Amino acid sequence: MPRPVQDADALDDLDRAVIEALQVSPRASWAAVGAALDVDPVTVARRWKRLSGDGSAWVTAYPIGPDLGGGAVALVDIGVDPARLDTTARAIGQDPHVFTLERATGAHSLTAIVAAPDLAELTGHCIDRIERAPGVRAVEIHLVTRLFLEASRWRIRGLSPAQLTRLKEAAPPPPVRTAPHAARPDADVVAALAADGRTTGAELAALLDIGVHTARRRLDRVIADGHLVFRCDVAQPLTGWPVCATFRATVAPGKVTATAQTLSTLPEIRMCLATTGPHNLHISVWLRSTADVHRLETLLAERLPELHIADRVVVLRQYKASGRTLDAAGRAVPADRSGGVGPPAAVG
Repeated sequence: MPRPVQDADALDDLDRAVIEALQVSPRASWAAVGAALDVDPVTVARRWKRLSGDGSAWVTAYPIGPDLGGGAVALVDIGVDPARLDTTARAIGQDPHVFTLERATGAHSLTAIVAAPDLAELTGHCIDRIERAPGVRAVEIHLVTRLFLEASRWRIRGLSPAQLTRLKEAAPPPPVRTAPHAARPDADVVAALAADGRTTGAELAALLDIGVHTARRRLDRVIADGHLVFRCDVAQPLTGWPVCATFRATVAPGKVTATAQTLSTLPEIRMCLATTGPHNLHISVWLRSTADVHRLETLLAERLPELHIADRVVVLRQYKASGRTLDAAGRAVPADRSGGVGPPAAVG
């Protein structure tokens, strides 16, 4: 039984600094992070071991979204028998193509973000896996047509400007994304990085039972391709922004891009997607309180009068986030590193 988050679990200044350092540069060396924070690298490594060990924070990796190189992504609303909700959520969450799974207020029992290499495979997952899961009564599928902002860009704000500058100077630049390859990426390496985005060559060699040189070469090739998003995430109840809310909104087709660009400048916004269906924008936010739902909606009405918010819900429980299964306290449970391809073209 997961324990509830207590005050003693709150992140301290070093926790927040280490987490943001890995949000900025998820595979930065401990030497680079330590230099940026002016903290001994051994201390930084030990702190991360504790944070990742208890599921407070984690680094994952996944192939990029549909507007950046291929794949198909859908927002899926799922109606479920209330008596079987948790059982159904656990069954659906076992599918590695289900990247995010939430229970929220409102009409839909569960909402998922599902990703696959192409539309046909995405359709198959929604029909063969989700619709047939025990307890499912109805499924509505809304395709993601454009990804404007995804949550890997959200920051916990634990670094000072000087620390951030030093980190960017010390950490290697992110790989340049090239044109998508016809072949799928190295599935075993992607699966290892999905479980732990900081996997080393030596760890990969042990995991796959191959030579260290071969493991490093395969790892370096996947990273250098630039088709993976590396992301450091953190258990939301520990962040100071414990409330997750979602807005579904509509704007004139010709104003979607400009509206999304404005939304993406607001610090509360974690994700902004264009979708099919009755509403063409899906907006996910992290807030300090439920009262901030109304405050933010009022702000959006002032700044973007052409944006019509048709629905707003508050997430009651996250079963899965950034491809990782979460416990009832919002912490990541240990990831399966035994194999299988991580969620392709994922967002959320």
